[in-house]
Amino acid sequence: MFPRIALVALMTLPLAACDSEAMTDLRRNIGLGAEAEPQPETPAGPRPPAVSPLVQPIETGAEARPVATVEPVTYRTEAFVARGNEPFWNVQVAGNTATYRTPDNQSGRAIEVRRLNFAGGVEYIGVLGGQPFVLNLRPGECQDSMADERFPMAARLTVQGQTRMGCAAPGTAAPAS
Repeated sequence: MFPRIALVALMTLPLAACDSEAMTDLRRNIGLGAEAEPQPETPAGPRPPAVSPLVQPIETGAEARPVATVEPVTYRTEAFVARGNEPFWNVQVAGNTATYRTPDNQSGRAIEVRRLNFAGGVEYIGVLGGQPFVLNLRPGECQDSMADERFPMAARLTVQGQTRMGCAAPGTAAPAS
């Protein structure tokens, strides 16, 4: 009986030698190998941000402070007025409130927005009627073809699933209540 077990062990040993990991396991199991190296508890490398950039801008942190990656003209401006044609729209932004006006609603609708500074400008993000409301402003000359006026910024408004282009300029901050 013993010779059969020894023969089976000798036959499987060359097969195990083909796999270095199997040999290491075999040595460790019979007490010939060193203790296994401890594996790191946390993966090395970059980690995802702890908070959504829609809640807290990544580039500016909890408090607004200048960083090399933000665009300085829009970063320093606290309020904006943006508008577009065909169909007409107007958005005034100050603080965390955007007022969206259309020909059907000239008094406007107030929308709570979050400001996101980024390398190319600034973006205000909110929700209108259960859909994203996004106003993106970038510095650069913009011309309103209907009024033949020039503005220092280009605007892109995404509302009700549609994107509309327009122009923008610094606005006046809302008076403190």
